Amino acid sequence: MSDIFDRARALATDALASRAKGGKGGVMVLTKPSTLPPIYNPATGTATPVSPATYTGSAVRLQYSTRDIDGTRIRTGDVKLLVSPVQAGGASLPTPKPGDGVTFGGISYSVIACQPLDYTGDLVVAFEVQARA
Repeated sequence: MSDIFDRARALATDALASRAKGGKGGVMVLTKPSTLPPIYNPATGTATPVSPATYTGSAVRLQYSTRDIDGTRIRTGDVKLLVSPVQAGGASLPTPKPGDGVTFGGISYSVIACQPLDYTGDLVVAFEVQARA
């Protein structure tokens, strides 16, 4: 039986879903760089980097208020993305981390910070991502 937290996650996921799926969000792609070493080909003597992992989800873009912009931690031009914790295919989205990339609305951003929004400490309903172009 679901509880109020499961319903909160479902409501947040529905609201952050892309407009094509009835939500208020847009398509977002999270790119996580590979932590694996390059693959060495002894026949050619070359090493090929391992491709980064990409995850398609959805998000809503918000602007920081002028009082939040301190010029150091939050800079002019930074955006706040409320990211659904669920990928387009239904699987859980990995937590965005500093150094990851996010593409939203045709603009590529770097993740500066990420705060999971969770009510119980173990049930993320969204990620609040500070992103910088």
